[in-house]
Amino acid sequence: MRTASISFRFPCLVSLAWVAVALACGFSMTSCGGSSAVPPPPPLSITTTALTDGTVGAAYTQSIAAAGGVGPFSWSVSTGVLPHGLSLGSSSSSTATIFGTPDTVQAGMTFTVQVTDASGQSKTQSYSVNIKSTVAQTESGALQGVVDRGELAFRGIPYAAPPVGNLRWQPPQPALPWPGTRDASAFGNVCPQLNGNNQTIGMEDCLFLNIYLSSQTPHGQQQPVMVFIHGGSDRQGSTHWPPFFDAPPLATQGVIVVTIEYRLGMLGFFVNPLLTAEGGGSSGNYGLMDQIAALAWVQRNITSFGGDPAHVMVFGQSAGSYDVQALLTSPLAEGLFWAAGMESGSLLHGQVRTLAVLEPLEAPLVSLLGCDTAPDVLACLRATPAANVVNNQNAIPNTPGGEVSRSLAIEPRVLPVDPFDALQQNGSPVPLLIGSTREEASGASPSDDPTASPPLDEAGYEAAVHAEFDPLGAGVANQVLTLYPATSYDLPVYAMIAVDSDYQGICEDRNTARGALHANGPAVWRYLYAHRYENDPTLNKLRAFHGAELPFVFGSPQLIFGGPYTPSPAELTLAGQMMGWMNRCG
Repeated sequence: MRTASISFRFPCLVSLAWVAVALACGFSMTSCGGSSAVPPPPPLSITTTALTDGTVGAAYTQSIAAAGGVGPFSWSVSTGVLPHGLSLGSSSSSTATIFGTPDTVQAGMTFTVQVTDASGQSKTQSYSVNIKSTVAQTESGALQGVVDRGELAFRGIPYAAPPVGNLRWQPPQPALPWPGTRDASAFGNVCPQLNGNNQTIGMEDCLFLNIYLSSQTPHGQQQPVMVFIHGGSDRQGSTHWPPFFDAPPLATQGVIVVTIEYRLGMLGFFVNPLLTAEGGGSSGNYGLMDQIAALAWVQRNITSFGGDPAHVMVFGQSAGSYDVQALLTSPLAEGLFWAAGMESGSLLHGQVRTLAVLEPLEAPLVSLLGCDTAPDVLACLRATPAANVVNNQNAIPNTPGGEVSRSLAIEPRVLPVDPFDALQQNGSPVPLLIGSTREEASGASPSDDPTASPPLDEAGYEAAVHAEFDPLGAGVANQVLTLYPATSYDLPVYAMIAVDSDYQGICEDRNTARGALHANGPAVWRYLYAHRYENDPTLNKLRAFHGAELPFVFGSPQLIFGGPYTPSPAELTLAGQMMGWMNRCG
């Protein structure tokens, strides 16, 4: 009884007699509070099963995570050694970091990381890491890339021979090999064109592409590839500008990004009877052939950069989107890409013209260049300086009336069928993403400019609608005004923008998407981009203007056209989401 009394009053003082009884009867001891026995610690495991490969000279950071166990933890490399230049950081948490800057190429470095918790549990995980060179081998020779903003960049890669001399207005020829290792740190030439000041820039030796990939890539895996075709009416533009095309964060999201230069204007799309005869019944579309040559080059060489030639997505914006639509239906592009994306540009039936229509339209270029009386007209044309061609090309009528392609031609070799008709008949041959911005026309003309002072008023809006649509038939303008009343918009100018955006872009994209979608065919997704820049009053007034999505697609909203721009936290999140969506498409 004395013992029982003591145990009741002082439950933590248990007599030896009671201990003996408990052991003899098979009872387990309990805590002083009367609770159950302390449970064993949760099993310890390392959940990171693989590490990324690194690149010489590029900062490397990779976290290793553990689950279960009881903190604090201790981490160590139990067998093998880390690649030279890397260290395992000290950590008492459930994660540890391998970091540093590798300084030498190292293949198949294997090592084991061990974690031990406070209860004495230990677990190990073996890893293999490659430290890759900044040199890549192509069919024409070796390339020395450069580490830039966490990426490995290869710029100015020739994918075809310079289209100069007798190769002007010819299909692109294979790139010439080079001795040794070619420096690929700088861009190649811009193709000849007029800049914003109406000055001729660029050189005909311009058939270059650029490749961007993350300095840390999946170990032992090939990455999907995204090949971008820039816009500019097939007369302007390059991979150099806007700046978000260069070393885009999109290339750190599990894909390799490729950007290409291609022949522009009359140097890239000139149609002429003499060229047609020389080309066996075809002329024009030389810029489109350049794009096909670049895609073929990617198929043959991208594995050297860690890319997967079976998962190539080609995508373009504005005129680049027109070109993607043509590539979807060109027999020469068949099998060169796995998916496609069209941003803000599509062509309906009849908007690409035939050689019979284009040849007389473009014939005046011969006399403008002073070659109409030459004994050998083509030799004269090919000897004419590229700047003369560019300076005279704007004198050629762009359209015979109506909204049509500025460049493409229906001809037997590259584009034998109207690209809309081909899509409507056969559907898209690959999964297709197509869409536009909501205010495509914003800022494109004085009547569509919400930043003008004063902006378009209601009377001006009605007059502009009549001027645009009365030529289409009696009553058409009044129907438009009924469907788009000024009172339904913040300002009349936004009614005008809605009219032109739908008429000149959004409806075309929708109809093209419908034509490309066939039962049991590849998927077709359509989007409408509606985001307004939040931290710039002028850009905000323009709303979702033509090209507004591009900085987000490439992951650099701070580099909006003419930048710099300070994106909001929500815009940074949006950029990450859009890169992820594009990654899944690729």
